[in-house]
Amino acid sequence: MNIQKLGTNQLSINTGDRLCFMSYETLVCEVTNFEDGNEPIVKITEGQPQSKTTAKYLNAFFELHGIHVPKIKKIKKVK
Repeated sequence: MNIQKLGTNQLSINTGDRLCFMSYETLVCEVTNFEDGNEPIVKITEGQPQSKTTAKYLNAFFELHGIHVPKIKKIKKVK
């Protein structure tokens, strides 16, 4: 397992078969099927990201791992 700190309380975790982005103690995103040039499967936890800062680091997480997705900009408010 490889853990990289992206910012204060922002972590990128590589378990070998999945990549995870965590903000504080919340799993924000999980990526599977990224090995050997496969098309990655990206799952973003419902209601995430909750802040502009988390969105910024989620985009940094995607860049770090070469995952091409549209930039996350809009923050949905959970009621």
